[in-house]
Amino acid sequence: MHKKSLFMVMALVMALALSLGVSAATLQGDANVDGRTYPSTMPFVHPPFYNICLTVETDDSGKITAVKDNGTGLEGSLESKDMEELWVAKNKPFFDMMLKSGFLEKFVGKTRDEIAEMALNTGEADAVTGATMVGLAAQEAVLNAFDGKKGLTFLPGKGSVMPVKKINGCDVVLESKLPEGFKVELVDVRHGVRNEDVLDAKSYTAEIKDGLLSLHFENDLAPGKYFVNVVDASHTFRAPHFESGHGEEDEAQAPRFVVESGLKAEDIRMDGRQIVLENGDLANFMKNLEHVIVLAEGAEKPIEQEPVGHHGTVNERFNILTENGELNPDATLYNKKDRTETPIFEKGKTYEITIVSYGYPELNVNYTAE
Repeated sequence: MHKKSLFMVMALVMALALSLGVSAATLQGDANVDGRTYPSTMPFVHPPFYNICLTVETDDSGKITAVKDNGTGLEGSLESKDMEELWVAKNKPFFDMMLKSGFLEKFVGKTRDEIAEMALNTGEADAVTGATMVGLAAQEAVLNAFDGKKGLTFLPGKGSVMPVKKINGCDVVLESKLPEGFKVELVDVRHGVRNEDVLDAKSYTAEIKDGLLSLHFENDLAPGKYFVNVVDASHTFRAPHFESGHGEEDEAQAPRFVVESGLKAEDIRMDGRQIVLENGDLANFMKNLEHVIVLAEGAEKPIEQEPVGHHGTVNERFNILTENGELNPDATLYNKKDRTETPIFEKGKTYEITIVSYGYPELNVNYTAE
């Protein structure tokens, strides 16, 4: 056979072999579990924020033969080293539930493309693991292993990654404190503590330039808290989280700003059990409610109820005020440990109540339970 013809035949055989098979491999993949519904705060994984880390083994045909844990919860998977105890108490039980359910075995025998299709079926993940986000993160980690991609990395530091530089009428300017390589992409602007009232994108313009995000709104903004939701267009870093921590210091990374109402303390009062605004919108006051603090006479410590907790999750058991701003005499405090409800108010006892809403003066009242 002519040398040229022999070379062509050999080349065709090699090409055919490459097209028919893939070498067996052991791959590593990881993906973040937290904040998968960003910018919505519900549901949200309790800190510590972590990556699920998996080892994926494949055969010569590219099909998965095994998927195993590869150090989830160890150094490099958690946001910080001092969160190991919290990881064990809060997140590990859900992760262990996923492992014991045999969910990882569902990947065995599938190709990368079949996993991609499975990743769209959130119902299957939820049904098997009982924790949708853990299952979805596992699926993404397997895909990342095939694609040679890293899971999204943690944003460093505490406090807003885009603090307010200036608020002047309809103009708001935020200064970027994001790490180098974070390519800012504006998702939307939302109003209210639940981070769910999305402003019409046509009602404002945005410019990202020289480390500043400048927003110009066509109309005056209603009082209250606004979230400016951004993501990394380069898909390298996590989106900012809503974890505000305990105490006075707000540790949340999510960019936000507050528009003041201009009202004075005498413009807000309680008539009986009903909050009354002499000027302004009560519905908007309730939409931006931060918390209600109740101190019983003779008590050393007050109790607190928040519509949205410091972990960024909506408190479905908030019941001290109705949607219409009326104090609920039958309000209860829920104990997560023993799952019991305890009445907040005791008949005949007097309470100091502090009601705080973003952009409005504090409302302080004394209430005697009937």
